[in-house]
Amino acid sequence: MLRFASPWLLTLLVFVPVLSALAVFDARRRALRLAKLVDLGLLPTVVVGASSARRTLRSAIAVLAVLLLGLAVATPLTEGEPRLLPRQGLDVLFVVDVSRSMRARDVRPDRLERAKAEIGDALNRLVDHRVGIVAFAGTAFLQCPLTTDVEAVRLFLRALTPEALPQGGSDLGAGLEVARNALQVEDEQSGGHQKVGRVVVVVSDGEDHEMLEGANLEELGGQLQKLGATVVVIGVGSTLGEPIPVVDAQGDITGYLKDRGGQTVVTRMSPEILQAVAQAVGGVFVDGTPLPDFGLAEVFAKINGLEKRELEARTQKDDVDRSWPFAAAALALMLLWLAVPERRGS
Repeated sequence: MLRFASPWLLTLLVFVPVLSALAVFDARRRALRLAKLVDLGLLPTVVVGASSARRTLRSAIAVLAVLLLGLAVATPLTEGEPRLLPRQGLDVLFVVDVSRSMRARDVRPDRLERAKAEIGDALNRLVDHRVGIVAFAGTAFLQCPLTTDVEAVRLFLRALTPEALPQGGSDLGAGLEVARNALQVEDEQSGGHQKVGRVVVVVSDGEDHEMLEGANLEELGGQLQKLGATVVVIGVGSTLGEPIPVVDAQGDITGYLKDRGGQTVVTRMSPEILQAVAQAVGGVFVDGTPLPDFGLAEVFAKINGLEKRELEARTQKDDVDRSWPFAAAALALMLLWLAVPERRGS
């Protein structure tokens, strides 16, 4: 299929009908002037070598040459043959807290939406890596398996909401277990040869982690390290406290979440818990709330310092420049225009 690298240059083709109209106008004007001087039947006798057909031919050649030249300048392209490109990168697995406390608006527009926006921006820098998403609240599940399809990851990222998980709470341990299981599956599929170049990024406010007491984080951290995973825990939210809004289908606040006693629930980011989690699994903790990059600079520092590995090859089709046949044809027509004289015998 033919397309153009600079389609806006096709506007130059507006000169084609203009030149055609000028050629027709000039031919008629010359015919009228000659008709005033001599009878058209006597024209070949009186004006030696005169040929209206040659002038018409020269005009047609000039118009066609301009047409082809305009097409050449716009750089027509066709799709080339597909080829496989080797790819080196990392596995980056985001473990995102989607509990109701992540709807607090101490971070604009709220904790969860800010996290999704920052991860979405980070995807622009992760196009050469495999990216996956784990969502957790009271339970956890693999929202998006590891993939090199960044646009697919964006779709799964947009779908992250507290309503995505039926059980309330915030079991970060369950989220890390799902991340470990996902990496183990990838490890088994690769025959155990891919235990390098992995980053697990936890994004949470650290709220409501009673379940962590029953989780063996040291053992879980050791398993992640054996799988080649480096853990970065990013905290989001204020430590001052913020009520959790209840919103309707249009996103308007209809009230605030209350406990069983009718008191408004206030959520605070718990850096102590998140720091303890990071330390237990051998990772690092970053308070992303006051940072313009949400603490993702630490993530990219880890990525830049880790050994890359071979990922699945990427298919690429290069565009093939097809402007030269049009340019060559235009040049040939220009030479032909010079070779065809206006008069016979010239």
